[in-house]
Amino acid sequence: MLTGTLALLHRALRLDSRLMTSHLLRFVFALLMYFSLIFAQLQSYGLAAAPGLRLFESMMTLNVALIVLAGISFFATAITEEKEEETLGLLKMAGLNPLGLLLGKSTSRLINTLLLLGVQFPFTLLAVTLGGATVTQIVAGYAALAAFLILTANVGLLASVVFRRGGTASWAVLLFYLIYFVAQPLAANVIS
Repeated sequence: MLTGTLALLHRALRLDSRLMTSHLLRFVFALLMYFSLIFAQLQSYGLAAAPGLRLFESMMTLNVALIVLAGISFFATAITEEKEEETLGLLKMAGLNPLGLLLGKSTSRLINTLLLLGVQFPFTLLAVTLGGATVTQIVAGYAALAAFLILTANVGLLASVVFRRGGTASWAVLLFYLIYFVAQPLAANVIS
């Protein structure tokens, strides 16, 4: 089982590294980080207090938004791609059990997105230099982002397994996040 899973993981990582869209996504992400840094620098020239805190807040907000978008589009199609291309049976015939198939298909996507978080961590540490944020806050923020990313990956994977089409799985993940971000806080306000 482990050999097939690792082979599938290796293949998926290799294919993702060759896709032009993956590199374009990384470039756009780097541009967004750059503009956040410029915005924080401009705030440090003015009378705004704690421009580092503003940088940290904008980076965290940007990351949460991008993680939700990744859950809707990137993670929700992990298994549905194989269903739509009708290659799921071939993977099962190759000796992969369902758990190995899930791990092999989802782990590569999770590793790629965790690497995006890891790459931006040193740039976010500039918030300490700009003032208003501490290293402990930044480490805690990125730990929370990693946990949220793992949740998003698993919700997307669940939707990808349950639904036959990628679009339906994406809508299910979107509905989950609407409930998570909108209905749950409203219910908490009604109860309290």
